[in-house]
Amino acid sequence: MGRRGEVLERLRHPTEAVPHDLGTMLRTVVGVGVLVPALLLLSALVVVLAALKMPRRFIDRCYTGFADLGILIGATRVETRGLEHVRPGMSYVVVANHESDWDPVVLFSALRMLSMRAVVKDEMMRVPLLGRALALTGNVHVTRTQSVTDVERLRAIMRERPPDVSILFYAEGTRSRDGSLRAFKKGPFVAALASGLPILPVATAGTYRIWPPVTVQLRRGPVAVHVGEPIEVRGLGLDDRDALRERCFATVRQLRADARQHLRAQGVEPGGID
Repeated sequence: MGRRGEVLERLRHPTEAVPHDLGTMLRTVVGVGVLVPALLLLSALVVVLAALKMPRRFIDRCYTGFADLGILIGATRVETRGLEHVRPGMSYVVVANHESDWDPVVLFSALRMLSMRAVVKDEMMRVPLLGRALALTGNVHVTRTQSVTDVERLRAIMRERPPDVSILFYAEGTRSRDGSLRAFKKGPFVAALASGLPILPVATAGTYRIWPPVTVQLRRGPVAVHVGEPIEVRGLGLDDRDALRERCFATVRQLRADARQHLRAQGVEPGGID
């Protein structure tokens, strides 16, 4: 989105375009002032750890450590349901909705029992140091074209992936501008079918309110993360991809509705669109 598009977006959502109180303003300033340098420092550390071929658990701790720091600075209260569906020692294709740039912080904290990497935009891989750290530690970069090249890259990476590493997909392809749930792309389901990994459906609610798109602000408040039962793909082929996508979308949609209702029961409006 260009500068003109950002201005128009702010005009459409004027109440979400600026911090509403001094606490939000201070939290935003501290968050940017601490989290950006911390991300760069941890990226440098991860590059060194990867170069030294250190055990992956040290790199995993860098991921969860940054997430925990974000949760602490943002005063975000993460309420997670359904962790009993995450089986010890298993790896998954994790399929989640995407409402905010705060989603990765929340999910890497909530799903800390998994050794998890993510599918990230190609633009992020071009960020100095950060992109290098992401590439060295097993994250997957894709374009937004869903081209044959992307599909083949996904298949190759899933074949080469360490067997105990889960891959996180934001199945909508990018974060939602209005906080609604949009149709899922095919990539996560190609990856699941290529690897034989079960799909772990996850829904997050409340992050849109905490850090709305096209803003620089960080509000405090609760976030609900609801984890569903794994969807097995054994015995399925590529011809089943669309049916699998529809089934997963319906599951995440219901989990998201439940998570939003969970917040509303506490008197908290999660933001976005039902």
